[in-house]
Amino acid sequence: MSEVSLSQLASDLSRLHRLLSFADGDPDEYEFSDPCFEAALRRRLKSDPAQARQLRHNASDVALLVSD
Repeated sequence: MSEVSLSQLASDLSRLHRLLSFADGDPDEYEFSDPCFEAALRRRLKSDPAQARQLRHNASDVALLVSD
């Protein structure tokens, strides 16, 4: 397993949260600022559209862990 950059992870989670919150998980309705993140996310969602629901669930779990 490769070393994970915590700042990159935080950045990706923030992008994912915005996509799920503002565009309801639809990448066509969201303006990406990182083409690599966009390409990876589109590939993942295209191969398995149900992953949007799983990503939403995971993002909610993370938010609960870090909230007051």
